[in-house]
Amino acid sequence: MDHLNDAFAQITIPTPEAMEAFGGSLSTLLKEGDIIALSGELGAGKSTLARGMIRAALKASGQPDEDIPSPTFTLVQQYPFAAADDPGRSIWHMDLWRLESPDEIHELGFEEAISRHISVIEWPERLGGLLPARALWLGIKQRDDDTRLITLSGASVDGAAAWSERLDGCL
Repeated sequence: MDHLNDAFAQITIPTPEAMEAFGGSLSTLLKEGDIIALSGELGAGKSTLARGMIRAALKASGQPDEDIPSPTFTLVQQYPFAAADDPGRSIWHMDLWRLESPDEIHELGFEEAISRHISVIEWPERLGGLLPARALWLGIKQRDDDTRLITLSGASVDGAAAWSERLDGCL
């Protein structure tokens, strides 16, 4: 699937602080089963965006602020993000840079993560065809002036409104 052909918006992010703030605004929309796929070269800002999203979500759910490291070496970090109907729900932050084969994702609990939890996935390309079509893709490109261009793409969300409609207030 060529995600650039499915793009519905592009935004320019001027600074790392703005990238983290954009992640925070996305956090207000997170629901059970959401998959946020963050794609881009090393240093593009994937971890910064993920950190902003996770921090804001945790704060909104009344949890204390904590360090949100990139899970480059652990591959997966989980953060409690309980809902009234699912007190065990979490945000799963995955960094798949070190994944050698898409099949390795099953050992990390991938099926549970994408069905019940919220998944924020860096390097989603490493999954081959295993990422569900309902994912929101954010392609991050570093420009010569050090700003970032984010291209957003994604299909409908489990038959609900398309990502473009759902994100209308964040863009």
